[in-house]
Amino acid sequence: MTFCQRRLQILLIEDQQCQVELLKILLESQSFFAVQLQVARTLAQGINRLQSGIFDTVLLDLFLPDGQGIPALTTIQKFAPHIPIIVLTTATDLNMGLAALQKGAEDYLVKEYLRESQIAKAIIYGLERKKTKRQLQTQIERERLMGRILEEIRQSLDLSVVLQTTVDEVRKFLQVDQVVIYRCYSPTTSRILVAAPSSSLLTSGDRRHSPQRGPDSNGEPTEPIPCQTINSLHPLPIAPITLGPRAKDGVLIVPIWQKKPHQEDRLWGQLVVRVGDQQRSWLPWEIEFLCHLSSQVAIAIQQSALFAQVHYLANMDGLTGIGNRRYLDHFLEQQWQKLAKSHQYLSLVLCDIDFFKQYNDTYGHLQGDECLKQVAKLMERVIRRGTDLVARYGGEEFALVLPQTNHQGCQVLVAHLQTIFKQAQIPHRGSIIQPHLTLSIGSTTMVPSPNMVPTELIDQADRALFKAKKAGRNRHFSFAD
Repeated sequence: MTFCQRRLQILLIEDQQCQVELLKILLESQSFFAVQLQVARTLAQGINRLQSGIFDTVLLDLFLPDGQGIPALTTIQKFAPHIPIIVLTTATDLNMGLAALQKGAEDYLVKEYLRESQIAKAIIYGLERKKTKRQLQTQIERERLMGRILEEIRQSLDLSVVLQTTVDEVRKFLQVDQVVIYRCYSPTTSRILVAAPSSSLLTSGDRRHSPQRGPDSNGEPTEPIPCQTINSLHPLPIAPITLGPRAKDGVLIVPIWQKKPHQEDRLWGQLVVRVGDQQRSWLPWEIEFLCHLSSQVAIAIQQSALFAQVHYLANMDGLTGIGNRRYLDHFLEQQWQKLAKSHQYLSLVLCDIDFFKQYNDTYGHLQGDECLKQVAKLMERVIRRGTDLVARYGGEEFALVLPQTNHQGCQVLVAHLQTIFKQAQIPHRGSIIQPHLTLSIGSTTMVPSPNMVPTELIDQADRALFKAKKAGRNRHFSFAD
């Protein structure tokens, strides 16, 4: 009977020559496995051998010149945490053997009663127990990691954070070269959203603050993550749509299916894991792990989409599609705190449609609503940075929040706004100053301070707007003026 085809590398740490010779004979006489035996006479020699070689088992005498009892065992365990250790004791030291088992030894052998079958079985059982312990520990670590990944992705409703966390943790845990998540738009159209390592991505475009953009027909933000391309060492194929995981040439592809009530499952994307070795065989638990993870990611994606939709409805003006007053106050507070730390400028522009009551009286309220939509679109044409915000302040009043914009920059933008409105020539027969729509504008610029509040910025812009209206409308006043 043969236990394994290769020779087992066994380290014997024993200082008594007679015991060394006896163990050599017993190990060579048994027929369960072939043996390559190395001997160390002291604990220090044993440690040196462990550091310079690879061993399957350690046979350790508990009474050595430089180490005795349980301390000798714990010392060896530090240098051989994954190697089964079988201790050697005498008939009078049985309690010591039991104590060694409690401290992690796989077995103990009484020197006076050693038999070849006994020592062979002790080694075989020790190897199997150690293997089982490693497998159990690996399973525990996998489950713990899965729990940690799920906890992390559940803590965030930001889709980009969820996906990046997923690829980072998968790459770290499976120790693979690259992990990518594709977004599939059709059987032939897809793009890479995130990858690990992230340095392998070249981002085209930047993430811009665009509160005006709402969810698409699937409840997802229209631009949740910037379009990215991968710069990989080897081509990373986009797999055709499959119903289950697919492994080929060192690449494992797991689909991410989106489930919707009363609808067929839709392929949202693919989780792709790649290793440099094309001959790698994917283990069943690795495939199962990724399939379970992809289902949890799909749930997180759905939650993120629902949150984006609710967030959009709560913060956007239902008529014009731009930010509402609630979002304006939130955004202003957010930028105030941010710019106060960096001591940078913040500008605010308030605009009021001149004689809008007369516009409604002349054209009707439905046309008045269309007019407000036109004004919102014209104001959106003015902003050129993703950090700027257009919002409906209330009624026929609109606001522009311009972070990192000084007084001069604010004046240039307002002049551009006035030019756009003049060119638009929106008819307004009810106006007593112009035959087309005009605006009264008030602006202000401040460097936020922790000792001040954003309402002071609003108050200054409002006072400037009041002055513009009092002076005859269709004009701009800055608080600085």
